[in-house]
Amino acid sequence: MKSFRCQCCSQVIFFENDQCLRCRSSLGYLPHEFTMTALEPIEGDVWRALADGNHYRFCKNGKDWNNCNWLVPAEGESAYCPSCVLTEATPNLDSADNRNYWRTLEQGKRRLIYSLMRLGLPVEGKTSTPDGMAFAFLQHDPKTGTVVKTGHNNGLITLDVREADDVERERTRLNLNEVYRSVLGHFRHESGHYYWWQLVQDKAPLEGFRQRFGDETRDYKKSMSDYYKRGPAANWQSRFVSAYASSHPWEDWAESWAHYLTIVDALETAQAFGVEVTADHTAALFPRSDSYRAASFDEMLEQWLPLTYAINSINRSGGQPDLYPFVLPGPAIEKLRFVHEVISAQRRIA
Repeated sequence: MKSFRCQCCSQVIFFENDQCLRCRSSLGYLPHEFTMTALEPIEGDVWRALADGNHYRFCKNGKDWNNCNWLVPAEGESAYCPSCVLTEATPNLDSADNRNYWRTLEQGKRRLIYSLMRLGLPVEGKTSTPDGMAFAFLQHDPKTGTVVKTGHNNGLITLDVREADDVERERTRLNLNEVYRSVLGHFRHESGHYYWWQLVQDKAPLEGFRQRFGDETRDYKKSMSDYYKRGPAANWQSRFVSAYASSHPWEDWAESWAHYLTIVDALETAQAFGVEVTADHTAALFPRSDSYRAASFDEMLEQWLPLTYAINSINRSGGQPDLYPFVLPGPAIEKLRFVHEVISAQRRIA
């Protein structure tokens, strides 16, 4: 994530802010400019953005629910921003808990959409194309017997709203023996399934995928049943980025995709805040470059590994668990390199 400053007073501001804490200016995010902007009121619900001088309105979810700080053109056709327009279903918003869960989910989704757009990936809703992306945030209903499963199906990414409940999510994480589980992590993982469908399935990269990840035609339901009954593959640490990645090639890809998004965004954040990690206190490993446009994954990896050593050590100094609790074996690195190549190829075509 980039760092931002208020155009009125130069105070550091953040991606989720809707007001500057120093000068009290209203703030909004311009999704196609990838920047935050201070705002001047014009008339009614129209604002002038100091970043570019153009006129905007807040996304409808921001105006109606105080649940979005993204801006849409004042004369544009859509009342919803590029992130909120993708939301197909929400939980019952009469419930205060559900409103809070929905707010957390939308915040995570906006960070996902930021990354996808920065990478130059297609981000289209189903109103634009049948193969577009959509999100449904649903809740279990004991009265009807409705059970919600987080997952992807033909472009629709469904999340159980309980994933936004810190207690429930931690309970699930412990029950499944996962070292990492977060709302943003879910979004990154499920988007990986979507983009496999868009960029790999029945396309040129498929053979390269099979060479690295295996045969995706393997029975998925049986593979997942075996994983939950018997646990991960033997010696998974030497071949996969996570235990869950060993369950099936599709999940291996989605886990690798999620880690790639984590790496590229964390590197941008570190660079935006001037973080400098050195090897043996001699060579700076953070050249000023755009991690979202890295020429190779190896260039990113050279910066990522020292950064994880540093931030994990800082967390331990504060008595906290590792921020990035993973080890990347050689085969997992090769898979991340392949993800980078697929994304770079898509960007060149676009």
